[in-house]
Amino acid sequence: MEMKPKRTRKSLSKQVMESIEKIILDQKLQPGDALPTEQQISEELGVSKSSVREAIKMLEALGVVEIRRGLCTVISENPEQGYLNVFLSHLYLLSGSAEELREFRKIIEEAYTTQAIATATEADITAIREALEQFRARCRDGTLTVDDDLRFHNQILQATHNAFLISMGTALNALFRDSIGASIRKYPEVALADHEKIFAGILQRRAELAAEAIEESADRWSLSLPRIENSLL
Repeated sequence: MEMKPKRTRKSLSKQVMESIEKIILDQKLQPGDALPTEQQISEELGVSKSSVREAIKMLEALGVVEIRRGLCTVISENPEQGYLNVFLSHLYLLSGSAEELREFRKIIEEAYTTQAIATATEADITAIREALEQFRARCRDGTLTVDDDLRFHNQILQATHNAFLISMGTALNALFRDSIGASIRKYPEVALADHEKIFAGILQRRAELAAEAIEESADRWSLSLPRIENSLL
């Protein structure tokens, strides 16, 4: 007898996963909070415990929840990891070009930098300046690493005072970590000039100045993509 494809099972698991996400939102659960038990979710949704268990494993794979064996399932303490894994899963399925990735990164970085320009406090500007000074010092003494670059951009993200932008931007920076590292190793002084210009835009509250530097930076960064885009950066 011919077996039918297991599409119904996959569809059910996805539906249960989406229902659990709704429970998380409806109950306003925060990182570290426990999910209802499998039994409780099963009864609330009218599905089997095995379907609930499968959906929870999918949420764990996406970084939304953490399964603590023998204890309970809790909301992830690291929500940007969830964003990162969603990015990864979609980018693995897409056949986008290096140019599309360049445009994607440029749009997101310009957006959060423009928001930071509008919302940055004096304390934020001081933190961004300190990150830039560290970047400059390590560039000059030859010890620059990708972490110095990410620290600068993450301080800009903090200056947005927007939890969604911070989580998404942090995940995006982590996603592009290897290619950013390759770019700054090849063009350290140029990367420093870009950072100086971005900071000047923030300091002067001139979004267009920062946007120019971001576009130039994205153009150079994209040159490192062709040799690694097949393995997702």
